[in-house]
Amino acid sequence: MRRVAAVLFVLCCMGFSQGSSRAQGDETKVIALENLWNQIQLNHDADAMGKILDADFVLTDYDGTVMSKAQFLASIRDKSNQLTVEVSEDMKLHRHGDTVIVTGATHEKGTEKGKPYIHQGRFTDTWIKKDGQWLCVASQLSLIGK
Repeated sequence: MRRVAAVLFVLCCMGFSQGSSRAQGDETKVIALENLWNQIQLNHDADAMGKILDADFVLTDYDGTVMSKAQFLASIRDKSNQLTVEVSEDMKLHRHGDTVIVTGATHEKGTEKGKPYIHQGRFTDTWIKKDGQWLCVASQLSLIGK
């Protein structure tokens, strides 16, 4: 967990030059945050997750459940859901000023309340740059098959 916290600290403190290299740096940082998100979930590190989510964060889960930031963080703390695989692939970024929308594929494998599951899905995450830090404000997950 210290490694996750260290990576999060480095990502939050990175500075970027002006112009296109800044935009590219911001996009690289958002992709790194997406990958960090997966590690945070695998490690049940709700404190680290809370640092990359906006106060108004909202998640729409695979089953249509809508969760606030507090509810999502509680679900991460819940050890009855044990992820063994959490991978994001085929990520595409769509930048609009200080907003980046990330679309991609996700593969999850684990057990929930002792029952095994595998999810293949798609996601859309919306990130905003607020006070120099990228924060996720919304996440939407959809199943694409079993």
